[in-house]
Amino acid sequence: MTTQTTGTVAPCPSRQAVAHPAPAAGAACETTGATSERTGTASPPRTASLVPGVPAAPGTQPAHSNASHSRRAPRTFFHLISSIHRILPDAVGRHLPVTFVGYAIINGSAFLLDISLLWFFYERLHWFYPLAVTVGYAVAGVYSLLLNRWLNFQSHGHLATQGSRYAVGLVSQYVIFIIGLSSLLHWAGMNAELARFLSACCEGIYLYTLMRLWVFRGTPEPVDEVA
Repeated sequence: MTTQTTGTVAPCPSRQAVAHPAPAAGAACETTGATSERTGTASPPRTASLVPGVPAAPGTQPAHSNASHSRRAPRTFFHLISSIHRILPDAVGRHLPVTFVGYAIINGSAFLLDISLLWFFYERLHWFYPLAVTVGYAVAGVYSLLLNRWLNFQSHGHLATQGSRYAVGLVSQYVIFIIGLSSLLHWAGMNAELARFLSACCEGIYLYTLMRLWVFRGTPEPVDEVA
């Protein structure tokens, strides 16, 4: 049996009458990326600038680039001291570690800093001599630890542990050579700077031995990576 349907049929809406919302910016980028995949063209990375001629944001630089820059100074410094070590006489070079050359350079500049501060505090500000020696010695000690750790020994151990060991070495060196020997020579009538120089010659060997055998214990001798 055939059933006849009566009533009005609603007309189909016109294509122009249907409103299509504009795609969001993120959707447009996704559509573009999908189209690029279908056509075989690689879509640009999210961190790169999508506007021609405009560079990417500074924060999008690869991490290995920053690590390479942080290692450049130690490599350059070790290449320098290795070159100096190679021109030493064979009898000396065989028994003298390369890091001793770096230690001599760093602690030589630390000694100049120490003497300059001693002269300023004692001669200009007229501080009590042991106090002037102590302040200059402390500043130069921190300077020496940080540069030896970073440039010379290139150690990556825990800074607090190494710093505490170094502090013990500085205290013992301070008592033996700075307050003891330096003050004794000064009170005996020797010039303050000369007394400090003689005590520094003795403390230099003492401190390097302490650094190599205890402060940076377990740190291998750096290798010259620069051809």
